[in-house]
Amino acid sequence: MTRPGRTGRAVVSAAALAGIVLLLICAGCTSQNPAPAPATTDTAAFIAAANDCRVMNMTVTGAVGTFTYTSAPGCVFIKTLDRLNASEMAGMKTMLEGKNMTCSYTKGNFDPRLVTSLVGGMEYCNGELKDKLAELIVFT
Repeated sequence: MTRPGRTGRAVVSAAALAGIVLLLICAGCTSQNPAPAPATTDTAAFIAAANDCRVMNMTVTGAVGTFTYTSAPGCVFIKTLDRLNASEMAGMKTMLEGKNMTCSYTKGNFDPRLVTSLVGGMEYCNGELKDKLAELIVFT
C-alpha cells in the first residue's frame, strides 16, 4: 500500500492511512465499554452476591422511593436513592434524591439491613446519603 515518493521514501496511501486510523480508534472500543454488571430484582439473590463480594446491581421501588444497590468486588456496597415517592415534600426530594453512600464490609458479613431498611447497617458507610439521613434522624 505504499508507493515510492520522489525522494525515494515510501509514502502511505490515503486509504491505507484511513485504515490504520480506524484500526487504532477501534482497538480500544471493547475495553471502554465493559459488559454491564448482572442485575436482579430478587433481594435474597442480591444479598447472597453482596455477601460473596460479587458484582450485582438491583433497583427496587418501595414505600420510600426508588433505590439502586450495587455490590462490587473488594466487598464494596453502594446505595443510591434515585428518587423519592411523589408524596414527599420538595425540600426532602432536593436533599436526598441522587445521593449515595459507599459501604465496606468483610466477605461473608454483608449487613442485609443495608438493603432491607432505610438507615440500618450504615455504621461502615460514607457519603452524602448517609450524611443527609443522619441529619434527618437528629432533627426528628
